[in-house]
Amino acid sequence: MSDEIDLSSLYAMMRPKKVCLCKSVTEAQLVAAIENGCDTMEKLVETTNASTNCGTCSGSVRAIFLREMDKKKSEIPNAQ
Repeated sequence: MSDEIDLSSLYAMMRPKKVCLCKSVTEAQLVAAIENGCDTMEKLVETTNASTNCGTCSGSVRAIFLREMDKKKSEIPNAQ
């Protein structure tokens, strides 16, 4: 077994994962946009430009949006 580091694996770990390759949008950027008021898919897409080119990432962008909106809903205390 070698103690050498595979640099390509190291670089991949260091770089944020891109959700939208065409527009270089990361998951962190999508989450930040949602936290800063993007409360619809339209606002999120308009703000980040994710999913505005080929559309391949639209499912991932939508999944991240729904996940983060569910988190926001669960943070709101129940008003009685």
